[in-house]
Amino acid sequence: MKIDSVPDYPAAVEALYGLQRFGIKLGLEKINSLLEALGRPEKNFPAAHVAGTNGKGACAAAIHAVLRAHGLNAGLYTSPHLCDLRERVRDSLGAVPESFVRDWVEANLERVLRERITFFETVTALAFDWFARREVVAAAVEVGLGGRWDATNALTPAVSVITSIGREHEAWLGRGLARIAGEKAGIAKPGVPLLCGVTARVPRAVIEESCRASGSPFLPLESEIRLGAVSVGPSGTRFNYRSVSLSLERVVVPLYGAHQARNLALGLRAAEMLLERLGVAPRAEAATAALAGLVWPGRFQRVSLPDGGELVLDVAHNPDAARKLATVWRRVYGARRAIVVAGLAADKDYASFLAALAPLAARFVLTVPDFGGSDNRSGAAEPQAMARALERRGIGVAFQVAEDVPRALESALDHPEPVLVTGSFRTVGEAMRALGLRLE
Repeated sequence: MKIDSVPDYPAAVEALYGLQRFGIKLGLEKINSLLEALGRPEKNFPAAHVAGTNGKGACAAAIHAVLRAHGLNAGLYTSPHLCDLRERVRDSLGAVPESFVRDWVEANLERVLRERITFFETVTALAFDWFARREVVAAAVEVGLGGRWDATNALTPAVSVITSIGREHEAWLGRGLARIAGEKAGIAKPGVPLLCGVTARVPRAVIEESCRASGSPFLPLESEIRLGAVSVGPSGTRFNYRSVSLSLERVVVPLYGAHQARNLALGLRAAEMLLERLGVAPRAEAATAALAGLVWPGRFQRVSLPDGGELVLDVAHNPDAARKLATVWRRVYGARRAIVVAGLAADKDYASFLAALAPLAARFVLTVPDFGGSDNRSGAAEPQAMARALERRGIGVAFQVAEDVPRALESALDHPEPVLVTGSFRTVGEAMRALGLRLE
């Protein structure tokens, strides 16, 4: 393909994926250079900047939903995507149009290639440029990896949020919760309040100290709101919420888990702060409607199959998320066991992940999601390696191996038990495509 010729949307996506050869480069120099060339679009809207090991996507989605419910054109930037790259970039009318992605890539590809700007940096700049052109009044922006050197940290938000701290990406962020917390707390900025949902003593202390050093007001969630009457049932999660300006009673959200109640509470409070910044009074009925209609695919997403079978899709991809997933499963399904289709990245702690799900598994179907690369499977954990991990842990759950996600699904659906598909965004996205599921 000629650099100055991007004939259609698939070609634009191919060109963007081609930037993955530049790898992951933590730092802000190149993203700032690209944003400068675009006229600093991120300065055109106030944002909530959301970091955390788990829960940041649900928190950002809640912020976006609440802003939309108040009649505002709001942006939402999340990653990774399940089926289509455009899922990452949304305003109140939906995903960024294919035509904009094509035109934007054609206009900026030469610079991006010349400066060796990475895939994530480029898509982040595209998102900010779209938000500015669409004149969004505010945006929820999810951190990609870490915080301090993540491309999204080029913006100065109206409020920062950290949802949780767990062990993940230690090769990039450092080993141990304290170092990971320090990297995520790198989103703290002078004068910008930071909402913190972290409760564990050590990482929370690191975040608080980072806020003190940067001049960012530290706002623990429990000092900002009262969250109560949390319960999880077949229809989702119910809770009460009260802040200085908003009171919600027995609101029901079609997401599952007490941990989701905290993520949503963080999103609610951040949305309130953005509304106040915009001079809009938060309305209980709007917030309640936003949460009741919240669509966030791949998060304990329950699917009824034509033959009466049941399937759950969940993008959990680290041990902490797997433990939460197991808790939610027991709340919803009781003692019923699942056929667990699991496909993970090779750099994950898949032994601990599988061990967390073993109590609910009647059988594991271990498979290989498409992580891209020359053979389309590089970067995925080998099923045989996951099987050996099960054996080393003494986990006596039957397992089988499938060479790809569609075959794993076909095998799993032959059993009478409900099916749980999990382990990565790629695994869930492939399952959705194989089943013909729509995102909305």
